[in-house]
Amino acid sequence: MDFKQIDAFVNVAKYKSFSKAAEAIYLSQPTVSAHIASLEEELNKQLFDRRGKDIRLTPSGNLFLEYALSMINTRNNAILNLSELDKKIVGNLTIATSTTPLRTIIPELLAKYHSIYPEITFDIKEKSAHKVIDLLLKDEVDLGFASEIIPDEKLSYTKIKNDSLILISNNKTLPDILSVDDILKLPFIIRENGSATRHIIDNLIKTLGYSIQNLKLSAVVSSLEAVLQLVKSDFGISIVSETACNDYITAGYIRKHGLLLPDSNPTLTQDFYMITYLKRTMTPLAKSFLTHTLDYFSL
Repeated sequence: MDFKQIDAFVNVAKYKSFSKAAEAIYLSQPTVSAHIASLEEELNKQLFDRRGKDIRLTPSGNLFLEYALSMINTRNNAILNLSELDKKIVGNLTIATSTTPLRTIIPELLAKYHSIYPEITFDIKEKSAHKVIDLLLKDEVDLGFASEIIPDEKLSYTKIKNDSLILISNNKTLPDILSVDDILKLPFIIRENGSATRHIIDNLIKTLGYSIQNLKLSAVVSSLEAVLQLVKSDFGISIVSETACNDYITAGYIRKHGLLLPDSNPTLTQDFYMITYLKRTMTPLAKSFLTHTLDYFSL
């Protein structure tokens, strides 16, 4: 039994004519007759009494008409609701993000979006960049944000912002500009492996001809907030996102230092990316937020 048979049956019952039913559903009369015949054979019931041009429902036909109309209405409602789904921005959005984007760009981004769609809720999962990727590939989140690209053909990366990395301390006796030799002599606070900032620092140290072992590490921590709090307590120096610590600098909790690097080394920068899983069918909400993010950062 299929909807072509059901449509043919309902229209023959409505018009009490095979020819008029055929015109209404844009089929030939023989095709409508074939649909009714196959439906009667499948149900093992005669649905119409045919007396010349007089077409009437049998008792079985009258009973089946109730179910047929219900099936048609269910189909039409399903089509309508699925169509309306694309117009509705409702529900919960799950986002996985590494620490630095969460502290710098995510709050303002969510606040602006929530002002437009106040009924939306967010589930924010703060993870390392590698774990953000794991959640995306497991199809457990709608979107991801991170500060580095971890190549995978199943992922799409869109750069949304660029930020500088700066050297910070709360040591009042240090000069405004520090050299590499100065850094190697001072207690250094660093993020754990898997952090995008840690990856950048690792590459910088390697480019300068050193390794992490050459740093005088005072702490290895799992969050940006821990770095800032430790620097604020003068437990050591560190290199972090400038945007992430602007409020600490403005409040006087920490100091920003210039970093004297060889001419061959460019200014330290960090890119922020929005990441999508190409095999995931995006919900209207996820599509809307993605568009909002691109518009917000004028991409």
